[in-house]
Amino acid sequence: MRVRPIAILLLLLATSVHAQTRYVTDRTIVELRRGPSTEYLILRNLEAGAAVQILEDAGAGYSRVRVQDQGTEGFILTRFLIPEPIARDKLAAAERSLATAKTRAAELEQQVSSLTAELGGTKTDLAQTRSNHDKASKDLADLRTAAANVVETRDQNESLRQRLIQREREVEELTASNTRLASQDKQNWFIVGAGVLFGGVVIGLIAPSLRRKRRSDW
Repeated sequence: MRVRPIAILLLLLATSVHAQTRYVTDRTIVELRRGPSTEYLILRNLEAGAAVQILEDAGAGYSRVRVQDQGTEGFILTRFLIPEPIARDKLAAAERSLATAKTRAAELEQQVSSLTAELGGTKTDLAQTRSNHDKASKDLADLRTAAANVVETRDQNESLRQRLIQREREVEELTASNTRLASQDKQNWFIVGAGVLFGGVVIGLIAPSLRRKRRSDW
């Protein structure tokens, strides 16, 4: 019962060891055969740099592999397999990577140019916003000053109105006083006139008797 799990574990380990990617060496053509010898039928010819996955070591210098491009399985001489891509494929991959990098660099440069333009626009908008803010702050200060002046002017107007009311009252009082004085003066002049008239009448009555008396004395 214990042997079977250990065997399965060993099988998995062996599979993980052998299931590795290898590449056909720089030899012009390498045969992929149906079995692990030259007596077996050639399934296909693999070009230099072809990628295969090692399934197991078949012995006699052969490995059972699976070709990655089509999934064909067969046997190939192990000495024609190397762990890394051949120089030609490395160069091609490097050229593709370089082309991709150049394309990416051009895209990044375009993004940088776009971001730079956006930054310039943002700076302009920020400057305009600051200018608008300063203008708004000045306008607000002017409004506050104007409001304070309005309040002050209103207070001054109220003070002047109260003073005007007081002056109007004083004028009314003076007018009433003048009216009373004028009436009193008229009464006084009437009394004086009556007194003068009465005195004249008295004198007119007394004067003849005085004249007769003087003549009798003579």
